[in-house]
Amino acid sequence: MTVLTELPAGHTFEPFSFNVDARRVRAYRDATGDALSLYDRAGVVPPLAIAAVALGVLLESVSLPPGTLHVNESLSFHRPVPVGASLECRAILAQRSVRAGLVVSVLDSEILLEGQSALTARATVMSPQPS
Repeated sequence: MTVLTELPAGHTFEPFSFNVDARRVRAYRDATGDALSLYDRAGVVPPLAIAAVALGVLLESVSLPPGTLHVNESLSFHRPVPVGASLECRAILAQRSVRAGLVVSVLDSEILLEGQSALTARATVMSPQPS
């Protein structure tokens, strides 16, 4: 499996599709203690659940070195996503730098619902520099 710190800035990940079915939504809500009934009433996925599921799927194709820290996350939500929706994620390693023995990686992603942006995200992680 490819390690994130081995990829150059500008690396584009293969787009991937994933589903946010009721099982995944329930697992996320149970894990986070999210008991808001408004999601059930509206039949929509909690927005952070979408980002979490997408990250989980992405991490099936790229690994993070031991000691990696998630230091920042910026999310913008553009439209509600119904439970059971099929989504597409497009991601790029927007920036990569080395500082004080740490690799700083910035990942930009966009989640699409029916071809239209539902969520955009920018995540920053810091990993020990490989020897």
